[in-house]
Amino acid sequence: MRALRTLRTTLVATGATAVLAASAGGAFAATAPEAAPAAHAPAHCKDKRVLVKTVRLADKVSVAKVYKTGKHRFEAEIWAKGKKYGTLDTQGKGKHAHGRHNGLHVTLHPDGTVTSWVERAKPKPKPQPVAQRILVSVATLADDVSTGKVYKIGANHYEADIYAHGIKLDTLVAKGRAAYGENNGLHVALKPDGRLTSWVDDAPRPEPKKDTSDAKPTPLPQPDNGNDSTEKNDQAGTSAPVIPATPDAQVTTEAAQAQ
Repeated sequence: MRALRTLRTTLVATGATAVLAASAGGAFAATAPEAAPAAHAPAHCKDKRVLVKTVRLADKVSVAKVYKTGKHRFEAEIWAKGKKYGTLDTQGKGKHAHGRHNGLHVTLHPDGTVTSWVERAKPKPKPQPVAQRILVSVATLADDVSTGKVYKIGANHYEADIYAHGIKLDTLVAKGRAAYGENNGLHVALKPDGRLTSWVDDAPRPEPKKDTSDAKPTPLPQPDNGNDSTEKNDQAGTSAPVIPATPDAQVTTEAAQAQ
């Protein structure tokens, strides 16, 4: 018991804040601005302890057993479920001691009064429901090699796993808006309603235009005048018949021209 009393005496302090923690000896750690000297321990330990009262604390489980140890001196033992968790001590008039354990705060005042309160527990975050993926379709993509597996997650929320040669390449997530992906010229689009479309960049590149600035213009075809010259030659070669200059011939010629 000497070791226990000595330890308790070293924790006596003005305005001390103790952390009530279960241990083999029932002692607790404390931070004391004005720790009592160890040399005063024998005098303090000779004081007679008289049980004054037992107080039910705010957690409805713990109790404080208050003892008077001298003039303006009190001690409070903190118990819970038959186990002692620690002791609070006051020294002199106007001094108090404070302790806490698992959110329970206990204050021993200089007149032996005990007050306590419990910290308000922080609300635990609600566990988020695990999204369940429901397979709705499997589609062959535009490259005829890749496939897309479309899963429904929720309203306007779909996911598409993209595979090529049995290897998963990526996952598109369309939640309220479309999602796009590209791999080696294969383009894939997943719409918020679950539609999966794809296309391939397979259009050939246009050939470069030839430079025709040095090319000579092609001559225009010339009209064929050979027939006209032949006809003219034929007309020139065919002369009118010579009519003898006789009176009868002249009359005949004039009559023929009149007809």
